[in-house]
Amino acid sequence: MKKNSTLLRAIAMMLVAIMMLSAFVACAETGTGETTTEPSQAQTQAPTEETTTDPTKDANGYLKDDLPDDLKFDEEITLLVWDDVEHEEFEVAYENLSGDIVEQSLYDRNSKVEERLGLTLGFIRVKGNADHTKDWNAYVNNSVSISAREFDILAGYSLSITLNAANGLLYNMLDDECEYLNFEQPWWSQLLLDQATFGDNLYFASGDISRNALEMMYVCYANSDLLLEYNLQNPQEMVETGDWTYDKFFEMCQGVYKDDGDGVKNCESESGDTFGYITSGIHVDPWFYGSGATICERNADGEIIESPTFAGERVVNTVDRLCEFLDGEFGIYTEKVTHQKAFGQGRALFMMERARVSHKVLAQNYGETQFVILPCPKYDKDQEKYITVMGNPFTLYAIPADIENPKMASAFIECFASEGYRQVTPAVFEISLKTRYVADSLSGYMYDIIRANITYDIGRLFSGSLIGQSTFRNAISGGQVWGTVAKQGSTALKRSLKNLNNALNK
Repeated sequence: MKKNSTLLRAIAMMLVAIMMLSAFVACAETGTGETTTEPSQAQTQAPTEETTTDPTKDANGYLKDDLPDDLKFDEEITLLVWDDVEHEEFEVAYENLSGDIVEQSLYDRNSKVEERLGLTLGFIRVKGNADHTKDWNAYVNNSVSISAREFDILAGYSLSITLNAANGLLYNMLDDECEYLNFEQPWWSQLLLDQATFGDNLYFASGDISRNALEMMYVCYANSDLLLEYNLQNPQEMVETGDWTYDKFFEMCQGVYKDDGDGVKNCESESGDTFGYITSGIHVDPWFYGSGATICERNADGEIIESPTFAGERVVNTVDRLCEFLDGEFGIYTEKVTHQKAFGQGRALFMMERARVSHKVLAQNYGETQFVILPCPKYDKDQEKYITVMGNPFTLYAIPADIENPKMASAFIECFASEGYRQVTPAVFEISLKTRYVADSLSGYMYDIIRANITYDIGRLFSGSLIGQSTFRNAISGGQVWGTVAKQGSTALKRSLKNLNNALNK
């Protein structure tokens, strides 16, 4: 039976792939469909004779940076990095290379940066993840406040770095002394820069400089065996037409339920029930952002204010509908993070999780599980695009306020980012996520759509200083009415915004 199931799945996926690829080509030729921003040519095409002879591009067709060839510092540069980073992105010793292509790309990037700038990289490792943001901030504060100049660069968990910014511990990366930073280059996230620039001040940045900015994109996983078992349409077919919506998601979950024999709705036992969708904790966040809402936005004066969408009708509807669904038969919210295991065991049709789970959890522990990748669904068909939220464990790069040589720091960050774009991103995104850990070519295309539509909400970035993100999570976990909960959250949010605006617009 297993052989027949596998054969049917393979045939079905092959036919879908042929049909979808034909449709994608047609849309590309006619300009129809709802496809969002395409990846750059350098990301998707092999180099041609034209690109390899173009002086602005390298031998592989990737854009070069504009740092001077003779720029040399002959110094050691020290990075303060978060030691509890989800995926190593800072240092890989030669003797520890295992043949893994991502490890090799990190090593090659570091070696190239050292060679180009005449620098020796040094690292100070301090815990700084969600459980240690205050510890990280205290460490940075203790150093910067006495101008100890222990480190030249900060590379930390996103909410730890934004806490540093709120406490005035970071250098303005738009200062004239940071002359080598070119934020118009494609290795910088323009969406993040738009959110993070306060007047003439920019205190942190990210993009291809952070491997984890790729690993932490939220995606929707669909179990291929359950799609076949319940005779469901491959939702990848709906993405291009714009029909992959909240309505369709809930519709497909209807009827997907199997009790494990104990007569109790649960997913936490070793052989728990099978559901259409299982979620928990922070992993409900894609529903808030998928509706097009944000916690904060800017007013005409550039101040951060509460977004009218925060307590808006679309979030009200999303919370009501999701809570009703999770309280019913075909979905479940669990306090324990068991959705990864359940999906890996084939006990969930859908899972919304970070891209990293494809290899860090599923490939390592549940290698027989077949799945396809999708964008998280959008609120309705009229919504312009699929919106992807970034998980918080990605790295923001910054310069300490007591920096002695901002020119060197800016040159290093620009070089580190551009070499990451040319070496690390292809290994992580093109080879690992889009190819090695998915079984179908369409999932690779889905990843392109997902990456092109990442959102950065300033209210989420500064959730270590602002109340807002937890309000939505608590509403889902408690099955609460959003209108009531949001009013309480709004009051607390407005109080904390005043202090944040004062700190960032100095």
